[in-house]
Amino acid sequence: MIAQILLADDDPDIRGFIGDYLTTKGHRMILADDGFQLAAKAAEHRPHLIITDVQMPGAYGSSAYQILQKDENTRNIPLIFISGHPYERVAPILPNDPKTRFLHKPLDLKKLEALIVELLPMGGYCP
Repeated sequence: MIAQILLADDDPDIRGFIGDYLTTKGHRMILADDGFQLAAKAAEHRPHLIITDVQMPGAYGSSAYQILQKDENTRNIPLIFISGHPYERVAPILPNDPKTRFLHKPLDLKKLEALIVELLPMGGYCP
């Protein structure tokens, strides 16, 4: 499975780590460093999946999610929220949506891969 994935995180090391790993798995990566860029790039590229940090300067990933839900072209994109905070702390701002998941940082890359397969059972982008 190869997917076009939008990754948004304000930490360049995390963007690099996750982006490089998923690129080695054959995925095409689009990178953003805040929620505003996430919303704009999602509208422009319409990725198969979005991975976003919950809390970022400018706009949280959860705020960008609200924007994506208002756009017919982006409302059905599955999304994985990531955070260094425990789930219990960020749960109040996360959507209750069957196409969203949560992973705690530091990320377990095998769990990330399993969620990608779960959220994209029919695959993603084929070059």
